[in-house]
Amino acid sequence: MGPDAGLGAGAGGDAAGGATGVSSGPSAPRHGLLAASAALVAAVIYGPMLLPGYPLRYDLVSVPDPVLGADALGLGDRLPRAIPLDAAVAVLARVLPDDLVTQILGLLALTLAGWGVAVLTPASMPGRLLALLVAEWNPFVLEQLAIGHLPHLLGYGALPWVAIFGRALVVRPAPDRWPAWGGLTAAAGFGSLTPGGGALVVIAGLAGLLAGRFSAHHDREDAVGHPPTESSRSWAWPVGGGLTLVVLQFPWVVAALAAPAFADPADSADGGITAFALRSETGWGRLVDALGLAGMWNEVALPASRGTVLARMSTVLLLVLAAAGLPALRRFWRAGHRAEPLAAVLVAGIGYLVAVLPVLPGGESLLRTLIDVLPGAGILRDGHRWLALLAVPLAVLCGLGAPELARLAGGRADGPEPGVDSPGRPASARRGRSAGLEIGIALFAAALVIASMPDLPGGLAGRLRARHYPAEWAQARAVLDRSDDRARVLVLPWQPFRVFGWSGPDPVLDPAPRLLPRRSLVSDAVTVSGRQLPQEGLGARAIAADLTDGELSDAELRSLAVGWVVIERGTPGGLPVLPSGWTTVLDGPELSVLRAPGPLTVAPGAGEARMITVIGAQVAAGLLFLTGLLVLIVCRRPDRRFSRRFSRSG
Repeated sequence: MGPDAGLGAGAGGDAAGGATGVSSGPSAPRHGLLAASAALVAAVIYGPMLLPGYPLRYDLVSVPDPVLGADALGLGDRLPRAIPLDAAVAVLARVLPDDLVTQILGLLALTLAGWGVAVLTPASMPGRLLALLVAEWNPFVLEQLAIGHLPHLLGYGALPWVAIFGRALVVRPAPDRWPAWGGLTAAAGFGSLTPGGGALVVIAGLAGLLAGRFSAHHDREDAVGHPPTESSRSWAWPVGGGLTLVVLQFPWVVAALAAPAFADPADSADGGITAFALRSETGWGRLVDALGLAGMWNEVALPASRGTVLARMSTVLLLVLAAAGLPALRRFWRAGHRAEPLAAVLVAGIGYLVAVLPVLPGGESLLRTLIDVLPGAGILRDGHRWLALLAVPLAVLCGLGAPELARLAGGRADGPEPGVDSPGRPASARRGRSAGLEIGIALFAAALVIASMPDLPGGLAGRLRARHYPAEWAQARAVLDRSDDRARVLVLPWQPFRVFGWSGPDPVLDPAPRLLPRRSLVSDAVTVSGRQLPQEGLGARAIAADLTDGELSDAELRSLAVGWVVIERGTPGGLPVLPSGWTTVLDGPELSVLRAPGPLTVAPGAGEARMITVIGAQVAAGLLFLTGLLVLIVCRRPDRRFSRRFSRSG
């Protein structure tokens, strides 16, 4: 897995490496070493989260036997923020242990990120391993995990691979383009499980396709045993790859366009732009913090080290290592290989610009206009998410920095000795000294990277771990399963986050909508920095309006097709006055379930046209993903000639 491994990899990659001073792509055995190393780093980062159970922290919610219902399919009355992730998780939980699905996805995401960055880095093994570490062990990953945005890491893990396979789809000879298409489709499908991840994947994938199309190295590769053809110079394959990326976004795009809440957006002065903007974390300002992949808007969720001098240390370290790698990039540029660096700069620039846009003069107004005019542009407001596009090129530069520092140190150390000219020193000795310096510098840099974020390993020092639901949650689900009604369930207290005694000290998004076999009404008004944003869902807005007097009547609940009320106990939040006459069918220390008297109102379902389009879009994208994965697997048959051609050795 990994055609066109490095910036200069592929047929003729050795020539490129000789001209630029960097190596070509890793060999197949080294791919295994890189993948294993990336998985090991990811396992150290997650720690206890990888144990059987259900990880819970802030926005990270996993539940036993997740429901494949209207909300999971994007057919509810809320904006589909986790489409098609919720549906994919519900399906995976039927074929894999449901208490390990989140762990498997999280481990795969970070492993792919580290492995892919190492493959992209045109350096020797110590440099690749340093790039791998930086790709996984950085402030972006730490702060995304702190807020529970593990789904965002799925897109992050796919970024290097969509770039790799996108370029390979164009530069490879015709027989090898189908496995490249399969890899592009599989990687993009994995990264597009959320709207934000899908947007990142499209940008990185298009950059890879364009880099391949305009690569000056293209004709050289063709000249090494593969004469240029009209098809290799046409736009057919780049356009086909681009269309593949677009089709994989259909699930969340179609669901967002069809959602009733989309036609009546919540009234907000700035659409949450200032609430979700980057903040100054190190004291150097948001523009500098963004370069160091820091600045998460939710300061409360961050580990203690992010409020100390270690945050500054991580920023300085990343920028110094990246700056040290610039000479290698410059040599690559001077050798005529310009499409790939330009694509990397473009991707990093887009990510950085979107992340800091609210800070720039006129940026907040521009972002507000985009959100008002463009469907789905609300994903632009979370600036920290977009730093993923900067993190990949930055990690590659850090990997290039270690060999450059070793070359600089080696040049000084190998100066003329008394009575001996440096050219007389044996070449093997010089190479051995250079390799030793490179290994030493890479190890020292790796130690500093790890030390600058001491509370990242072990699941944020034990705060991110797998939890187990009390038995009453299964009992509440059984109560609802025994009834054949189609009424909705209201979940109280009326606030989006919970702090249960069994779920750890940190808040967690209410798990009820993913666990209960009913369409649920829950609060979706997030509070950021003491400021509450408006409710988004139509039902949530109606309940919030009814709660202004502190009570809910039977008529108010039935008008919203609410036939059940689930009260979650042991978590902060007051309860309204509920109507008399409702029957308590489950009453325990953790949960209470109440049922309305008499026949229950049927909750209105999605219209037939909406169901067909939304579910059809998810089925189409799912089939495309599975087709790409199958093509990739089948094409990687154990054929030595094919392997040599498809994954060139460095």
